[in-house]
Amino acid sequence: MVYGYPDYCNRRFLVKPFYIDYPQEKIEEHQHAYRCAYCKIPTTIIFGLLENHAKDCTYRAQQGKWVQLGAKLKPQQTHFDEPHADEVD
Repeated sequence: MVYGYPDYCNRRFLVKPFYIDYPQEKIEEHQHAYRCAYCKIPTTIIFGLLENHAKDCTYRAQQGKWVQLGAKLKPQQTHFDEPHADEVD
């Protein structure tokens, strides 16, 4: 399973801790510097965090849709109000 993509066996979505699979392009003026191909922000500023891409970045928008979809499909935990056997009156 790849983080951030659906796991059809478990019907779960996971959020990636770091987003480093965005398309990058070399910054010509520097020998070892890269930036997002969509929003042109350097990778040293993005630092693997989705929120560090520009608000109108295509990659950020695409990944945000996956996160929102995962949150909608994530099963809700149910709480029960039944008394426990070990509770004392």
